[in-house]
Amino acid sequence: MFKRLALVLGFLWMMPLNAGAAQLQMEKLSENIHLILVDGEFIEGDDTRFKNMAITAERAVVAFNSPGGLVQVGIEIGRTIAIKGFYTAVADQHVCASSCGLAWLAGHKRLLSPTSKIGFHAAFNNENGRQDVSSAGNALVGSYLQQLNLNPNIIVYVTATRPSSMQWLTADDAERIGLDVEVLRLGDAAAGAPVPFGGAAEEQANLSVPESTVPQRSWLYFDYTDLPGYDLPGMPLKLETAAQCQSACQATDRCSAFTFNQIHRACFLKGMAAEALQFSGAVSGYYGQASEISRVGHDFGASVAFRTSRNVEIVGKPFARIKNFSLAACQDQCVLTPSCQGFTFYRNGMCLMFEARNPTKANLTSVAGVRAD
Repeated sequence: MFKRLALVLGFLWMMPLNAGAAQLQMEKLSENIHLILVDGEFIEGDDTRFKNMAITAERAVVAFNSPGGLVQVGIEIGRTIAIKGFYTAVADQHVCASSCGLAWLAGHKRLLSPTSKIGFHAAFNNENGRQDVSSAGNALVGSYLQQLNLNPNIIVYVTATRPSSMQWLTADDAERIGLDVEVLRLGDAAAGAPVPFGGAAEEQANLSVPESTVPQRSWLYFDYTDLPGYDLPGMPLKLETAAQCQSACQATDRCSAFTFNQIHRACFLKGMAAEALQFSGAVSGYYGQASEISRVGHDFGASVAFRTSRNVEIVGKPFARIKNFSLAACQDQCVLTPSCQGFTFYRNGMCLMFEARNPTKANLTSVAGVRAD
């Protein structure tokens, strides 16, 4: 079953490294196992493209060939990989550095070869050609690595090297810091020699994606909550109740989560869910494990009427600007500040607070929340 995977990874070194947006390609290896190739620099929007592709795959190995790019994009790709339980790989003579390394770390199994290069350095700001370590960026990376249940030694290893340099991972380093990896000699597939999985002798396979990696799932419910993103095609559905929305999700093979907007009677079926946002007037359900969903900030429940949404910003003059904040802190601070009618949070850690809720406009790099009373 994994013969083709071994051959594909074994010859990936012939692929050129792309400039511009990362190139994404998905190969079907068997009835329910895919190989996803990610080649090129991470830029804005690549994480969304990856998520939309990942929704369609039940199980997959993600093979990287990338110098990195935007930190947040790498983290979001990694979160999708972790949620789906995918494996990650870097083939012979391929590079996965900086934010690509962060995505690779999210693999349920992390595969590399003796000649692959996986590199890490501290997050940084690039202003006027000068690279300065970003404390906010490293805090974001550290929080992400903690969510992957990686130990402190790994977190220090990933963020310790200055931006102008690179810490290249070795098998010895991985063992020393407690990072589980599997070293594969993928290049041997080209010469017909035995490889650690698949190849000429499929009975030698030690790479598999066992059924046990698919979590035992049960329904979990969240009141006053939106599970943003990952909508299946054709959304929303016009339904009357959250129960009908859940039933529609159960009847759809690709659906693992839903959000039902009680005000507009709109049902959004979702291929997955990564986070929960405070959203009065919405009910959500997830068919999976609670640990897979990250709550953004405090769960205020019915105590406040407040709605937080991605990809939008408030237009106007803020009464407060706070640097190096997190989205959770920005939302909670606004909710707890009586004069704050809304906030906008940007990926660079800037939190703006407003005395007005409108006007708003679309912005793919921001999150906004407003009082709904």
